[in-house]
Amino acid sequence: MSQEDLTIDHNAVADGVKLSAIQEGKTVEHNVETLALLVGAERLKFLEQKITKEFQELKARQEQVSSHNKLIKSINAAQHEGELDLTNNDELRAKLVKANELGVEINLDKMRYTKEDLERLNENIRLTVDDLNVMNEMQLQTVNRLLTERYETYQIMRNIVKPLHEDKISKARAAGGR
Repeated sequence: MSQEDLTIDHNAVADGVKLSAIQEGKTVEHNVETLALLVGAERLKFLEQKITKEFQELKARQEQVSSHNKLIKSINAAQHEGELDLTNNDELRAKLVKANELGVEINLDKMRYTKEDLERLNENIRLTVDDLNVMNEMQLQTVNRLLTERYETYQIMRNIVKPLHEDKISKARAAGGR
């Protein structure tokens, strides 16, 4: 069996190639170069999808951090003599409800905050922001690992395909008598 007429073992090939072969109900034959490109392309596609998913999650979490920071600013702006009264401040109450839905521990029944209550409220928001930032850092590390893996996959593909292509060219030259 020559390298250029290799039959694909459907159990050993990437899921994308295996699925298309099963759906068509036929045996697929490719040369090594084409097979390397198919497997590499599937891997790159998979990694790109994972990177996109991770970035979307990261962006959503970063929007939460931004929302919480804006809430702290609104709380600070709405204070009067170190106290906060939410009785006539529906906008700030709505922001507190949203923050509570996003995981900040807030007593939504409380309408008046003393200086100590405000400190605890701000601390709860800051702790939630810190937790989100830690998760963001961890996810950034995952994204960097995936980006590195994508680059390495590209390099591996290149290192496999380039010699095969050069070999094909040299065989064609030899067959042509050059």
